[in-house]
Amino acid sequence: MTCMEAQSLITGFINDELEIEELEEFIKHIESCSECREELEVYYALLTAMKQLDEDKNLSQDYSKELKEKIVQTQEKIIHLKYNYYRKKGVLVTIIIIMAVLFSIRYYFYTQEPENPVVESKFRLRYSFMEKRFDEYKTELDRYLEEHKEEGTTLPIE
Repeated sequence: MTCMEAQSLITGFINDELEIEELEEFIKHIESCSECREELEVYYALLTAMKQLDEDKNLSQDYSKELKEKIVQTQEKIIHLKYNYYRKKGVLVTIIIIMAVLFSIRYYFYTQEPENPVVESKFRLRYSFMEKRFDEYKTELDRYLEEHKEEGTTLPIE
């Protein structure tokens, strides 16, 4: 910030009309530039005294001290506003991360196919693809035994 820009913001600073970005740059410039600091002190004394006279208040004894307090309060205000800004950003990022984790966990658990454990099965393994299933052999054997039960014949071997 140049001296001309800082000097144009002096009345805005005294009347608390500056935005936070302008206020921060103004304070930095005032602390580094002695000429602008002196200009601010003169304007602050004049404007504050005129305001006190208009409002029929007692005039202050030390405008320099009041200005220093105002600058300190302004710096604290800037720090407080920055802290709130970054705290809100941090909370927002934390919420986004938590939601992403929750949605990914939800997606993981609800998209998996449910297990279908076999409780009972009539499936029988065959030893080779050419052999008949055990169930078919059993039914054929039972039928043969029923037919030849009384004959006393032996089982045919294939």
